[in-house]
Amino acid sequence: MTWPTHTLFGISTLWLLTPVPLEIISYDFGTLAGFAALGALLPDLDASQSKIKHLKLLGTQFKPFLLPALIVNRTDQHRGLLHSLWGIVFTIIITGPLMAWIGWAPVLALLMGFVSHLAADAMTKTGIRLFYPQTRRFYLLPPKWRIATGAFAEEMLFLPLAFLATLLLVQNLSLSIL
Repeated sequence: MTWPTHTLFGISTLWLLTPVPLEIISYDFGTLAGFAALGALLPDLDASQSKIKHLKLLGTQFKPFLLPALIVNRTDQHRGLLHSLWGIVFTIIITGPLMAWIGWAPVLALLMGFVSHLAADAMTKTGIRLFYPQTRRFYLLPPKWRIATGAFAEEMLFLPLAFLATLLLVQNLSLSIL
């Protein structure tokens, strides 16, 4: 999948948090959407040309993920370690301490985005190596339904994801105004 689709997949996972009262979450869904989108891009640190590698910090020229992307890309191939259960464990270990600083909801949103990336890539023709380093590929869809990255089928998936993400943000904006 391409980065825009991954981003919308990540944001759309926030629907799972809608039953939780806003007082408990203590963050607006716009902020959580940012964390979910970031999490949805993180597994592609292992890709030679990824959006997260070139992401700039708040209008500056500083690319905070450039060095980690270069390191990961040299030590692993795309859809390797970061696209597996080990990638999830590694992300939990790295982001877990952030909970004391920023709270549980943004960290959970980031992790949800990360897992959504793996689920989306498991719907592609390439699949993922869920139990890395085993070479066996994992797929969420039967062979004839698998999506080629960047193909028309992915574009058709993009529209409902954009609608779901927009609906989520509008719904939660109206709830926070009330």
